[in-house]
Amino acid sequence: MNTEQLIDICRKNGRRPITISSGNAVVTATLGMEGRLFLSHNGELTSLFRPEAAEKISTSKTGYFNPGGDGFWPAPEGTRFGYEYSSGSWRVPAAVVSAQYDIVSLSSDSFEIAAEIDLINNQQLGIPCRFTRKASVREVDGATVVEQYDAIEYIGCCELAAGTFSIAPWSLSQFVVNGQTIARFGDPGTPVRDLYMPSKELLASDGKVVTMKHDNVNRIQLALPEKSGFVELLLPDRNLQITRTSAPLADGLLPVDIADFPPDADPGEPVRFSIYNDPSGFMELETVGGCTADLLPGTILGVNMTNVIKAIN
Repeated sequence: MNTEQLIDICRKNGRRPITISSGNAVVTATLGMEGRLFLSHNGELTSLFRPEAAEKISTSKTGYFNPGGDGFWPAPEGTRFGYEYSSGSWRVPAAVVSAQYDIVSLSSDSFEIAAEIDLINNQQLGIPCRFTRKASVREVDGATVVEQYDAIEYIGCCELAAGTFSIAPWSLSQFVVNGQTIARFGDPGTPVRDLYMPSKELLASDGKVVTMKHDNVNRIQLALPEKSGFVELLLPDRNLQITRTSAPLADGLLPVDIADFPPDADPGEPVRFSIYNDPSGFMELETVGGCTADLLPGTILGVNMTNVIKAIN
């Protein structure tokens, strides 16, 4: 699928797409579909896109229609501080699904969009927020380079004390994969925590990086700390290398757990990067921001990322 087809489908279904570009590098944001970002390289859509998500509405009764692209969720997913089990069973928060983003600024190669999203965590604590996404795109020596900033601003009127909440920006960027696809992350000494099925049989290392093969049977998710340095996909069938890095967290921000654990569980080890393998044929490169100890009105929790798409050779 190309960028024009993505825009046409989203526009026909009221998803309010906007685009920025630099040469053949394009980013599309769907203001009326979770503020998702879709990356295009050399005229072709690189991100996963599922048209049914543009055509249908996700609810607890219909189930969740995953749009693909780069999603912006609040972390964590599960545990007692998470946001996906506030109604008892797993669902993407209704406020995230139905959010309508507005344009704060827009130029030919950059934008800032924002939406107010009131969250309810798994302990039924309400946390009013403003979600902001900034992106700029450059074409550099044939590569698509997207600088990205996602932030959650706490707009509530009360201070939340440490130990009563957890919240951080979480970017989940999805791509179509197949049996040739290889995921990679840095530093073989990086401790790996499996959030679903064990990954050990899929992992290998050359002493410099760790690789993981796509699994078309099981859900696999690697939770990785700051030490990982980057997460990456190699797509030989499309001759594409997709790399995500993230700047160090600002002073005062601490990484959080993202795990899809039961809503009565305590959080585990903090996560800065993650690779998720879905047997339906896509993988995610994820980056996670951090949280303050206490949450004061006006606090902004932001994370900077860089996405690079280029030819493998």
